[in-house]
Amino acid sequence: MSDRLDRLKALADTLEDSIAQADPEKRGPLAAQFRATLADIEALDQDAKAGDPIDELAKRRSARGAGTASGEDRPARGSR
Repeated sequence: MSDRLDRLKALADTLEDSIAQADPEKRGPLAAQFRATLADIEALDQDAKAGDPIDELAKRRSARGAGTASGEDRPARGSR
């Protein structure tokens, strides 16, 4: 994912330079692509910050205690 993020950031830099140098009638499509690229970068950054969902589940189970994931600490049904 890091390679994709790096490539998107390089693309954003290129688009930004292109917008500054482009004729006014060509800036609209370049700006639209620039916004889309920034949105992709933001989404990848959010995914990286969130971490792997499997790892997150494992951390939550570990924090609760190993027995709760298998139901060992739960009372039997009807025993309340």
